[in-house]
Amino acid sequence: MAKRSASDKLKLLDDYMHELIKRFYLRPSLDGPGAELSSSELFACNILGRNGRCTMSELAKGCGLVLSSMTGVVDRLVAKGCVKRTRDDEEDRRKVYVELDKKGEKVYQELLEAEMGMIISMMDALKPAEQDALLDALGKAVGSVKK
Repeated sequence: MAKRSASDKLKLLDDYMHELIKRFYLRPSLDGPGAELSSSELFACNILGRNGRCTMSELAKGCGLVLSSMTGVVDRLVAKGCVKRTRDDEEDRRKVYVELDKKGEKVYQELLEAEMGMIISMMDALKPAEQDALLDALGKAVGSVKK
């Protein structure tokens, strides 16, 4: 294996990360109900599917968007029948929850199946020792950015 400079490593990692993000989240290959959704809408459905019902602020944080942008995404998802807004307390109308609706659940299942298919394909291309090394390295990398 050829020696790479630090800048070559950074560029290569950036290229790989971009390709994975693009493939998983920006435009996964979906044929069902998710095919009509934008990348932001798909990402929001993914977050809601993983985390369940949450406040608008929690969803915005999970998606990396400001609340005003998240409101627009959720408005479009409500109009498309993928999510619903609820309130626990009619007295305090400020606290709004968002959760997947039936169509949103189908979109999430479609996303999950597409993700699992890609992950299985990627892992099948690696030997068991390489799989372990990849998971260890990614775990360390994720741990370093969570600090």
